[in-house]
Amino acid sequence: MLESRTERARYAFVVKEFERGTPWLALEAIDKVLPVLSKGFIGFDLRPGTTVNEAKRFADLLNDTITTTSYTT
Repeated sequence: MLESRTERARYAFVVKEFERGTPWLALEAIDKVLPVLSKGFIGFDLRPGTTVNEAKRFADLLNDTITTTSYTT
């Protein structure tokens, strides 16, 4: 029987922009990188028409609400 293992790390939601200024969100490690994300990152595409200011407000809300990101095997 396999035992599950959960690792947690602090990540921040950061606003990024595509070439044409379309915003999207990325998770960036604050203190350590989860092994599952050691060779990449997680990004979130936002609905069409989302402004950079809306994306920043959304990222702020997520950062104020979500304390850690976790991965369980």
